[in-house]
Amino acid sequence: MIRRSYASKLIFALIGTFVIAGCSDRMSLDVLSETEDPVYRRAKDLLSRNLYNEALSQFTKIISKRSGNAPESHLEAGLIHLDHMDDQYSAIYHFKHYLVIKSRDPDSSERSAGMARVEDLIKTAKKDLLTTEDAKNYRLKLLDTIEQLRRENETLKSRLAETRNSTLKMPQTRQEPERIESVASNRQLPARPGNPPVAGTRTYVVKEGDSLYKISSEVYGNGGRWMEILEANSSVLPSERQLQPGMFLVIP
Repeated sequence: MIRRSYASKLIFALIGTFVIAGCSDRMSLDVLSETEDPVYRRAKDLLSRNLYNEALSQFTKIISKRSGNAPESHLEAGLIHLDHMDDQYSAIYHFKHYLVIKSRDPDSSERSAGMARVEDLIKTAKKDLLTTEDAKNYRLKLLDTIEQLRRENETLKSRLAETRNSTLKMPQTRQEPERIESVASNRQLPARPGNPPVAGTRTYVVKEGDSLYKISSEVYGNGGRWMEILEANSSVLPSERQLQPGMFLVIP
């Protein structure tokens, strides 16, 4: 019974020790600033001795240790990637994380200057990307593609011009309808209601309220000659009652 009680006390003591140790680590992270962290100082020492890979490993460690909230380590890691490893993509990644974290800090001249510097570093990294071998190869392929498209376009334009010229040179075979139409136009057709008579004849267009007597009076000065008009237009005007506005009448 005594052993069981002692074992329980020992377990609780161990658990308490672990909890206190965990809280102690967390409290130490909260109390220590990033630049005071021993891991950060070790990384800076390695960097001063040009041990870039080892320094980068320590900066990455402190970034992980602080759940990414380590702007100075992001900045140093980005500089190592940019200046010593020719890895612009990783450099831009760390620089952007620096900007995101610093944007949460209170506004100050030091903060603004630091962010402006890192933004310039991002521009430098992007310019360096354009001079890499991959970028050069991509530009060469793009120029080859543009040249190929230009040649294809010229070929299509040439074929289109040849097709247009061959179409214009084809003999005109459908001339008969035009000849028939020409012959038909020379025939003198009788005047019909709504259609003008053949050119060269004297005509009159019936208006609203007209009568043959009225028309005769207007064109001859004598209404008694209306029968002459009726007889001249018997093919389209069988009787005076069928006179309609708009009709074309031949005046004999």
